[in-house]
Amino acid sequence: MTPSLLAHLQHGLVRIATISPRVLASPPTQQRRASVALILRIRPAAEDEAWLRTKWRDGEVLEEDAHLFPSMMQQDANGTMSTEARLRHFFTLPWVQSGTPELLFIKRAVRVNDNWSSHVAFPGGRRDEEDENGLFTAMRETWEEVGIDLAEKDFLHVGHLEDREITSSLGKRLLMILSPYVFVQLSPFSPPPSLQPSEVATLLWVPLSRLFTPTPAWGTLHLDIARHTPRHTFLRRLLGLLVGRMTFRCIQLPNAPTAMTLVDAAQVLPDAPAPAATADDDATKQLTEAEREYVAEHTEPLQLWGLTLGMTLDFLGHMATYQIHQTPAEAPTMRALRRVLSHTPSSWLLGSPHRSLLARKAPSIVEVFPRFSYPDVNLWMWVFGWRYRAIQRKWEQSMGTEMERRAHWSGLALAAFYSCVRRALIVTTLLRCLGLASLLSLGSWMAVRRWQRRPLWLSV
Repeated sequence: MTPSLLAHLQHGLVRIATISPRVLASPPTQQRRASVALILRIRPAAEDEAWLRTKWRDGEVLEEDAHLFPSMMQQDANGTMSTEARLRHFFTLPWVQSGTPELLFIKRAVRVNDNWSSHVAFPGGRRDEEDENGLFTAMRETWEEVGIDLAEKDFLHVGHLEDREITSSLGKRLLMILSPYVFVQLSPFSPPPSLQPSEVATLLWVPLSRLFTPTPAWGTLHLDIARHTPRHTFLRRLLGLLVGRMTFRCIQLPNAPTAMTLVDAAQVLPDAPAPAATADDDATKQLTEAEREYVAEHTEPLQLWGLTLGMTLDFLGHMATYQIHQTPAEAPTMRALRRVLSHTPSSWLLGSPHRSLLARKAPSIVEVFPRFSYPDVNLWMWVFGWRYRAIQRKWEQSMGTEMERRAHWSGLALAAFYSCVRRALIVTTLLRCLGLASLLSLGSWMAVRRWQRRPLWLSV
């Protein structure tokens, strides 16, 4: 029997809580850091929510009902309760067992000259000098952007995902180091968000079932490679002509927000109130279920890609290690086939098929890397990508093993990938320039020969 989504989620959260985080030190030449918050909740079924509201009145709960609300239970017989123990207790609750796990995303506001404009993201931002640490940054930015106070007892800080290096110029220049922190909402009732219009356009809770699956709703996103070149119009057009566009895979999410700014709501909903002339106060509209369905039906799907997709896949990778070491019974035919494959050269390419089948409950952790619109660029990427492919295999095989914490896998994979991309682009550009020069030379030579062989009467 296939393990449930909640069992995978509990396993992933306990792993994050018990594994010490790897923190990347900022190099002396680049001290900028940023943090984001991955916030999860279990949305109770409608009948459970109605029943729970009879037990919860203005934040007050009877003593005999306190066990239904983990935020009310912060101590055990020893005086404290560990994060792991609180998680295990949380997932035993009846309303959690029948609920729907969801992950919070935001859609950033439209801003001119902002590379993150309109992107699907997690709440977060850059670290200020006054911030105590990266965790404080994630909590502060979440409060400022969406009005959710992660310091409240209704939220549990679970742990820290692997730091990520944000680079530009195809991986050659480090911009900052990003730290993702994971939180779980212990209460069945979410606090009403208050969006900051200058930063956030919408807030949405996405069911994990749309993400933790081998076949999510994939789409493609095309970007001009010229965004990685100097701001010179001629060079950008020339490079775009020579190497084409980058194609990213993205997960398409229905645009069914829980909350919107009044400005965005007025553009989509027919009966939405007009935004006030004053600034940010009361600028958030909570959407009903009918309004959410209307917005999803009349707007394009959101695209989860790039850095946010990478952090999402990191989190799903923890969930995918559930029961990875437990070997289910195999039919005799499969055992015989595996025995044959293990003695053939093809098994060198297959690696460990049994492990990959067990872990393939979520999209691959390397889906975030782009391809190119020209086939020959992808061919040269494959030629130069032997080291990247070796790191990718080691990365996937390390999940759930002692090797997992021995290397900064995402950083190694990113550096190796963009190294082969740069080599492929250099070779492709040189070959195209040589081909263009050869065509021009051939055309000039043919024009000269034709001129020399012209009839004599034309020269009179």
